[in-house]
Amino acid sequence: MVHLCVHLPEEAKLRGPVQYGWMYPIERRLLKCKRSVRNMARPEGSIAEAYIVDECLTFCSRYFDDVETRFNRPGRNSARDDSHTGDVSVFKHGVKFFGACQYLEADGADYDKMVYYVLRSCSEVLPYIDLCKEELKEQDSRINVDRWLAKNFAKWFQDHIGKLHEEKKVSADLFALACQPDRRVRVYSGCIVDGVRYHTVDREKFRNTQNSGILTEGDHEKEIIDFYGQLKSIIKLQYNSSGGFHRSVILFSCDWFHVGGGKNPGLRDDGHFKSINTARLWYKNDPFIITSQATKVFYVPDTAYGGSWRVVQKFQHRHLWSVAETEEKGPGGVGLTYQDDEAPHVPVEEGHVQTRLRRDKERVLVDAAVVEKLKKRRHEPVERHESEDDEGTRTDPTMFQYCSDGEGNMHRVHDFDDDE
Repeated sequence: MVHLCVHLPEEAKLRGPVQYGWMYPIERRLLKCKRSVRNMARPEGSIAEAYIVDECLTFCSRYFDDVETRFNRPGRNSARDDSHTGDVSVFKHGVKFFGACQYLEADGADYDKMVYYVLRSCSEVLPYIDLCKEELKEQDSRINVDRWLAKNFAKWFQDHIGKLHEEKKVSADLFALACQPDRRVRVYSGCIVDGVRYHTVDREKFRNTQNSGILTEGDHEKEIIDFYGQLKSIIKLQYNSSGGFHRSVILFSCDWFHVGGGKNPGLRDDGHFKSINTARLWYKNDPFIITSQATKVFYVPDTAYGGSWRVVQKFQHRHLWSVAETEEKGPGGVGLTYQDDEAPHVPVEEGHVQTRLRRDKERVLVDAAVVEKLKKRRHEPVERHESEDDEGTRTDPTMFQYCSDGEGNMHRVHDFDDDE
């Protein structure tokens, strides 16, 4: 046992967190195999048959679109905010809420921050922000552009889009975004975003599970860094809904942990683990992010530093893969692999057509009779004669002496010199 304790620290360093080395997944798999045994006299055969049946059913169920299987059945959280498919990206969230909501009246400062953050996080609004900046520079070059945009861009954007909407030059989604949301917001304590569950800190206060860790990228002193925090509240902004379309934006309000440098840095990285001091906060005036910008992380107590220090644990979500999206689909809009019966017509420009006509030498005209004579000669059988070249293809009789597997299979080689 003493010798075992000597090697345990080295094994812990090589393995990392304990969940990468424990036997719980193996034991869970063995339990599943034991439950499939029906014939106690042949346990191995029962396990093999159950495995084959499970693989066959799993393979077939992936092609049953109209039959409910474990791959296409709806999740246990049936309450869903239908994502709006329109022209504005921030409306396409598809967030699932659970739990009762709370209606709150947003005050002036927080309301202006949420509205401006939604506008500058929308890719469709960025061209209008650049246009506003150019107008400000033409009016007065000494003005603080960032501060002016934070206070007055929402009003400028509303007036500008209102004029374009009267001329029918913008979509209904962009006009609804410019009209600003209702001041009466809905606040939730839990939601599911793209299959990932998020809880607020208050919701999981008396729980053993943790789903409130947030990671996002942001700008700090003109440098992109990772911001670590905890989810404080989930806010739903309701915009004008017209034409049967439901328009809303979901925001996360977070507490950001201080990870800046200095004499007492809030982030310590030893090359293996990242530790964060959760007692220090920063960017208290900028707590909002869009749900699509959030990545969930876990905070594990740091045994080295202790106190309020936590180790950041990242992970790969189950059943989620990072695959490049493509708009190409098969017949009927189904994104499956298929084969075209006819190849599509590819137009060819005359200027890029390559020909086999050589222009570096003079052309020689050959009589047609000579061409026919050469064709006949090509199809005539050629008689082969033994020559020195064919001697290399003959079988060497001494080859069998080296091809035998053992001494018992040795063949006697005939010596041609004895016959002379």
